[in-house]
Amino acid sequence: MKYMLYIATLLASLTTFADQGRIYLETSNPQIKTGSEFYVDVMVADLPDVYGTQLTLNYDSQSITFIDQDTKTKGAQLEHGNFLNAKNLYVLRNQANTQHGTIQYIVSQVAPAKSASGDGRLARLYFTAPDNAARNTISIEIAEFGTRNGEKYTYKTDTPLSLQFDSGYQVQASPGIDIQVWTIGLAMVLSLIALTVFFLRSRALKLKTKNITARQALQ
Repeated sequence: MKYMLYIATLLASLTTFADQGRIYLETSNPQIKTGSEFYVDVMVADLPDVYGTQLTLNYDSQSITFIDQDTKTKGAQLEHGNFLNAKNLYVLRNQANTQHGTIQYIVSQVAPAKSASGDGRLARLYFTAPDNAARNTISIEIAEFGTRNGEKYTYKTDTPLSLQFDSGYQVQASPGIDIQVWTIGLAMVLSLIALTVFFLRSRALKLKTKNITARQALQ
């Protein structure tokens, strides 16, 4: 209940049109093979400190099909991004209306998460393109962010993302691993290597000391 009240406070806060940062849609290749699956990212850049967001996105549901990313939860869900702290995230609404082609995403971080700022991926949307798909646009209708201090920033959205479909286009490549996940994996590998080297050196030093002691005993 306290999380719902906190998000309600964010949404009801005094609105300020943001002059720092932007929000936009991005995909690896806007030319997509018909009959295939593809994704679109909701990206942010140069954002000030924020703690929650309210988004409304639109797409043509007659031309492409939204793919649910959480089958255990009722309704069609989009995928959380890496900009906000997913481990400390309260979801008030994450729902796609697949009949009307609208998606609502209202979330807020909760303690002990710190405010998020800068660049990152806010969310990811997955779709399938039927064999008769030809052209589509995906747009952000509402983009609002709340701060821990009760301020609310409203962003003017960029030009809608235009997508083209054809049987001759290539299947879109799968999204890559987030840099944060990749960095953690690399750090773990390097730590394992360092521990292995330390163990081998310690073992070699013990053997060397043992041999010296044995030779001294024979003299």
